Amino acid sequence: MPIVYKCKNCGYVFHYLEHVGQDYIGIPSLNEIIGKYGSVCPKCGSKLSKPSQEDIVITSLSTAVKKNMLPVSVGGSLYVLSSILDTSVYKGELDKVKIPVEK
Repeated sequence: MPIVYKCKNCGYVFHYLEHVGQDYIGIPSLNEIIGKYGSVCPKCGSKLSKPSQEDIVITSLSTAVKKNMLPVSVGGSLYVLSSILDTSVYKGELDKVKIPVEK
């Protein structure tokens, strides 16, 4: 099951694990991930904070694909498409989006 760490403000994916054990033994803690960036989003500069229970979504991979919850490449950076569809800042980049295809 993929794990996506994204900015609440701009939707930028600052860390993405496609599977457990990808670059850590197990899953890195939220403090480790946020600490890499000094608690600031590298794209928009907003403060990164711990998610609330409402921010955490646990779902199957097929549901995540159907609801555009997985990161896609936009202008060379990863974003969660469902986060940026209503954000006019990134609308000019949407023609470059590569949506993953479930196999």
